Amino acid sequence: MSRTWAIIGGGNGGQAIAGHLAILGEKVRIFDVVPATIEAINKKGGIELHHAVEGFGKLEFATNSMEEALNGADNVMMVLPSLYHENMAKQMVPFLKDGMTVFLHPESSCGAISFRKVMDDMGCTAKIVLGAAGTLLYSVRVREPGDVYIFGMKNEVPMAALPASNNDKLAEAIREALPWFVLVDNTLKTSLGNINAMMHPAPMLLNTSRIEADPFIPFQYYWEGLTPTIGKYVEAMDQERIAVAKELGIELRTIREDYVAMYECGDTDTPLDQLVKNNPGYEGIMTSNTLATRYVLEDIPFSLEPIQALAQVAGVPTPKIDAIVTIGRTVLGDKMQVGRTAKTMGIDKLTKEDLLCYING
Repeated sequence: MSRTWAIIGGGNGGQAIAGHLAILGEKVRIFDVVPATIEAINKKGGIELHHAVEGFGKLEFATNSMEEALNGADNVMMVLPSLYHENMAKQMVPFLKDGMTVFLHPESSCGAISFRKVMDDMGCTAKIVLGAAGTLLYSVRVREPGDVYIFGMKNEVPMAALPASNNDKLAEAIREALPWFVLVDNTLKTSLGNINAMMHPAPMLLNTSRIEADPFIPFQYYWEGLTPTIGKYVEAMDQERIAVAKELGIELRTIREDYVAMYECGDTDTPLDQLVKNNPGYEGIMTSNTLATRYVLEDIPFSLEPIQALAQVAGVPTPKIDAIVTIGRTVLGDKMQVGRTAKTMGIDKLTKEDLLCYING
């Protein structure tokens, strides 16, 4: 059954999924806040995809109006950096209708919990299916509005509904067109499976002296920035992430196991710093010459702090994660948004049992 999809976000991921869905025969419209992006896509009539997905996806329309984008939509997919999720959710909520599926692609960590909190705060009673993906389906860059190069696609992307009792409804809405999304237990698994929380803030902050050197000497983020010692610290953080998941009844792969599974870059006895050096896909990924990047400004408040929040409810100490959050907020706090803490997500008063009931339904 063909559905009408509203894609919220006209950046790299948003244009890629909009074009791909249209090529697959779905009815698609796209929303973005940048008038030039909307004008260019409407002028072309759709989005041209290259390389891993080839073809021209003809869209219904592109728009700067949220009301127009959501009117008549069956599936609403938010494809945005998590920095913008809460603000965009506030724009979406007045136009949500019973029967819609809202899908965060991806949610970073605890994005679905935050979206539901916005709905509750705004008194929205629309009976929607709310779902979230663990990561973006594509590796992609927009060359110009309406012209997108997809470097590659993941074989599988985990997804779940909030509450998980709606998992079957989420699968029915998403998987007929996009079978690459596969169900996992619940959104705790998509949230705690977010390894950007491990791989971005700590290596950036622990390379501060190199990043702020004058003159700055460019270096490769993964191949040179993840030294043996930094890799050891990231793995210590990762053990805290695994412990939180275990306390909440979730089985996760360690970060080493994730790398071995995703990139076939060694075995689980290989230290993390060597695993990333064995991954040819990281060649040429350079480090920014400032700490004020999404690796810190996004991945602390919307990846690490939500993991802290879940740890708080679960009663699991996370001193290594806490240290990175403290350093990041100390040196860049004036540039950093309020994060997804237990309080801002409305879970600070919940027991572990309350949280699991809320997550699973």
